[in-house]
Amino acid sequence: MYFASAIILAVMTFAPTSQQYPAFEWNKKSILRADQPVEFPGIVLDPGVYVVRLKENGDRRSYVEVVNQEETQVLASFVAVPDHRLRPEDNSEFTFHEVKADGPRIVHSWFYTGDLVGLEFVYPKPRAKVIAKESDGAVMASNSKDATIVAMTPNGTEVMIDNPTFQSARRKAQ
Repeated sequence: MYFASAIILAVMTFAPTSQQYPAFEWNKKSILRADQPVEFPGIVLDPGVYVVRLKENGDRRSYVEVVNQEETQVLASFVAVPDHRLRPEDNSEFTFHEVKADGPRIVHSWFYTGDLVGLEFVYPKPRAKVIAKESDGAVMASNSKDATIVAMTPNGTEVMIDNPTFQSARRKAQ
């Protein structure tokens, strides 16, 4: 009887703690509140509240999902590659490509609360070429989820980054 009571007490003690700290979530679930249209690879979302979560994580590429606020519908699924920042933030952060043209804000990277390593989104090559030119920066690109990933430069040059021999190419392209 005392053993069962001790277990119940332990569960009740630690249950609120695990819900309070999002770092316990393996899928790095984050909330994106958009007050204007935002673009992820292959989709433009209207203003609203969305959930971004990790579907599968790997050393060289990861798979990310964007779902509706209720988490009942997958709106998009795409590839991302590791990205780095100098200081961890207290909450999830989304960074955007700074483009010259009007239109939706184009999501560049997603960093989970407290992480130094985040995920940079991989766009289809034709769209990446346009974003790179408009932002005057490198954009990760690929033709499919399992194809080679390249850094598309503003002048349209493709620099391979998905090959272990060329891992430093990504930094040179930026």
